Amino acid sequence: MNINETGNRKPFAVPENYFEDFANQFEAQIAIKPVSPIRLLRPWIYMAAMFLGVFFMSRIIYTVYNNNKLTEAENYELYVMSQVDDVENLQYIETNLNE
Repeated sequence: MNINETGNRKPFAVPENYFEDFANQFEAQIAIKPVSPIRLLRPWIYMAAMFLGVFFMSRIIYTVYNNNKLTEAENYELYVMSQVDDVENLQYIETNLNE
């Protein structure tokens, strides 16, 4: 099909009453619809759950970190004590008790 074959005919047609009903149809599509309270609260509930998750995860990490720190201190003390023989330990305790 080329331009000469179409002539003055319009190749497209507009449905009847399209422009008269357009405003009413548009208003009906964008009309305010009631929203349930659960749907309004859902994002806030998700955010609260996320913050609680972050809080509890940070508490767990903090507790594990502190336990590791105490364990490292105890391990260091055991290491130092293992490097000193019993005679030196007894001499150290005797000198500290006498002072």
